[in-house]
Amino acid sequence: MKSLKNKIKTSFPVVWIRVFLAKLQETTKASKHLCTSGMYSNSEKLITPLTIATHALEKGMSIGKARYGFGQSKALELLKGLQLYLNIGGDKSFVNESCTVIKKYIEYNVTHGANMEAVITVFNSFCKANNIEFVPYGGIYELDHSFIREKAQSTFDEFSQSRFAVRDFGEFPISREDIERALKLCERTPTACNRQSQRVHIYLNKDKIEKLCKLQGGGRGFIDEMQGAILICSDLRSYDFYETNLPYVDASLYGMNLMYSLHYYDIASIPLTMGHKTRYTNRIMKEMNLPDNEVPILLVAIGSYKEQLRVAQSHRKNWKEYTEFI
Repeated sequence: MKSLKNKIKTSFPVVWIRVFLAKLQETTKASKHLCTSGMYSNSEKLITPLTIATHALEKGMSIGKARYGFGQSKALELLKGLQLYLNIGGDKSFVNESCTVIKKYIEYNVTHGANMEAVITVFNSFCKANNIEFVPYGGIYELDHSFIREKAQSTFDEFSQSRFAVRDFGEFPISREDIERALKLCERTPTACNRQSQRVHIYLNKDKIEKLCKLQGGGRGFIDEMQGAILICSDLRSYDFYETNLPYVDASLYGMNLMYSLHYYDIASIPLTMGHKTRYTNRIMKEMNLPDNEVPILLVAIGSYKEQLRVAQSHRKNWKEYTEFI
């Protein structure tokens, strides 16, 4: 009888119902709290798309073959969003930080000969109306490869702070042996109950790299300079019906460890999100011939370092802002 009960509990229709009910509860909470829901009247939600838009300008400046004058319509939309954010009680310090990035974005493009008058006019008016105070960070760093090499072999406190997302790849070829060394180094990444559900697909063929990265959509402007793409997936067969979020946790732990390992072996990398609508994710899986039991979690683009390169500063919050000792 117990055996029959277990067979019923693990049958496809019953598991489908259990997953559906679990997801229904998640959906109720998500619908209430995700930034999409009511963002235009809630500053704590509206800050999310504004942060993404601000970082998009920062990222654009860090691309090796940047298109000067890029993103002007996005900058104007960002300024509209920042005004709404202030009108509904948003944090002025965030607006100061965002405006500092816009200021550096304007300067960067003007320096390279782009006509930025449309953005400058709106930006100056916005800053004057809102008494904007610029901060000493934001924009891009100019780095030397020698600095990265030195810090990558130092103690962890320096090593961890010297890894940057790179969109300004060099031409010197990276070796498969170094990639394999990095993979070996992160074998001990923790996973829930040691399930080791990560499935890693490495693309070194230029055509496949271009196909995957164009589908992913976040590598515009530097796909041609990539030398590889590493797609990290999780095998759903490793999880129970109530653990549908756990594949993302395990694969993300692996992804961060992998990027540290690549950094250690002097391979530049950048994480590219696989957060798409389900229908589009299914299209990517089909076109890349991925097995149906896997879920794509993170794409890591890799290449070599230039001797001098640009990276986005991507200012981080002080840990005290989001930490509570209980």
